[in-house]
Amino acid sequence: MRVSVTAVALLLAGAATALDSPHRKGVRYPQKNNHRLSSRAVTVADHGNYRYLTSQTKRFLVNGTAIPEVDFDVGESYAGLLPNTPAGNSSLFFWFFPSTNPKAQDEITIWLNGGPGCSSLDGLLQENGPFLWQSGTYKPIRNPYSWTNLTNVLYVDQPAGTGFSPGPPTVNNEEDVANQFKSWFKHFVDTFNVHNRKVYITGESYAGQYIPYIASAMLDTKDHQYFNVKGIQINDPSINDDSVMTYAPAVRHLNQYLNIFSLNDTFVKDVNERAEACGYNKFMDAALTFPPPKNFPVPPDPSKNNCALWDEIIQAAYYVNPCFNFYHITDFCPYLWDEMGFPSLAGGPNNYFNRSDVQKVLNVPPTDYAVCGDTTIFPKGDQSLPSALGPLPGVIERTNNVLIGHGWLDYLLFANGSLATIQNMTWNGAQGFQHAPVEPLFVPYHYGLAELWSSTAPNPFILDAGAGYMGTAHTERGLTFSTVNLAGHEIPQYTPGAAYRHLEFLLGRIDNLSALGNYTA
Repeated sequence: MRVSVTAVALLLAGAATALDSPHRKGVRYPQKNNHRLSSRAVTVADHGNYRYLTSQTKRFLVNGTAIPEVDFDVGESYAGLLPNTPAGNSSLFFWFFPSTNPKAQDEITIWLNGGPGCSSLDGLLQENGPFLWQSGTYKPIRNPYSWTNLTNVLYVDQPAGTGFSPGPPTVNNEEDVANQFKSWFKHFVDTFNVHNRKVYITGESYAGQYIPYIASAMLDTKDHQYFNVKGIQINDPSINDDSVMTYAPAVRHLNQYLNIFSLNDTFVKDVNERAEACGYNKFMDAALTFPPPKNFPVPPDPSKNNCALWDEIIQAAYYVNPCFNFYHITDFCPYLWDEMGFPSLAGGPNNYFNRSDVQKVLNVPPTDYAVCGDTTIFPKGDQSLPSALGPLPGVIERTNNVLIGHGWLDYLLFANGSLATIQNMTWNGAQGFQHAPVEPLFVPYHYGLAELWSSTAPNPFILDAGAGYMGTAHTERGLTFSTVNLAGHEIPQYTPGAAYRHLEFLLGRIDNLSALGNYTA
């Protein structure tokens, strides 16, 4: 979740005064007590089938029957703080969910949210965790698309200063981020005795910066006992400059969804003429050529010649739709109430992880938790190159298993911005994709949330949670690019079936994303 400085200034100064910023401190509020499940104490002697419960890990054990507001047993999980020393001088918060899937025994999948400075518990509670409490819903429910059905999942708040991970931040660039994460992960591996595991790193948004740098640093060690990286997945990622990811594709994306934006003809005509004059159309035409031109064009500078068109489109969108959400452009008023206050952007008090009873269950000290903190994670700004211009091509070459996913309904980081970036990368002996990505993304037909919630099972073709051909999926030389038609910035939140299929592909459970067939779990 990365917004340009220009855009932030615009939103604060103008139409976005209607927007309640997600980057705020959480509000403590009276706790409800409608827990339906009688909690039980869990000790080492009462571990049942808990694979990872030992005298060394028992201090991190989460009582799966005592999570506030959750009226079912979440099962085995562990949460708390571990040091990020020696590279850092603090600690990082984690929540680890082992999987009962027998195919997961030799692997671990890490999930990171972006920001920078946004907690990975947002991904857990709103996207792919074993229980969900999503925008507009009354209470937590089981997630039939939980990634723990497939693999062991580790959510981490990082760098220090994010979520439950105490600050102050001490990183100046992505190399610092990677080194501190490596130090932390080594402590985790030793604590939970998960040596020699295949490691997959997944995430979204600004994690498109974090993950390639972390994966590259791990691969550099050639230490399979701790850092056996086998693949990465980055959704709607920040992998290049704003000029490519946000500004160059903005007007054409507006044109693609004019019926949703509903902006007046005069404004649309004006921004289209200026997109042509600024050189955005010429750049995108050349950048989206297959195979790409050897002399790749330089993107126009949005700070010059009145070319910051994305900012103006956002302002116009708020005039027409006061609840416009650039993370998911089909949102309209009213804002949906959200237990975390984000990404719905509705007002508080609504900060689940700021509750003292929740923090006690998660084995953390009293913390003023915010899903996206007010602190500056990079006090001097992120000094690193965009990951696509740095480590990402090398990670592709060393794993031959990188997936970039992108939702078409995201109006912050664009699918065609990612694709233009890919066309300017060189990996495994060639530049960019040689063929346009047109192969279909197939998501199996399956029972959806409506059927599971009501305990009925009508024809899944009627109330399905999202299935069939839902986008595109194209692979060349170890890199897969997959778009999802109905997803916004957070693919697992809006199209959980597609995200689940992506993970199956990353883990090697299916051969390709166009194949027909059922889920593997």
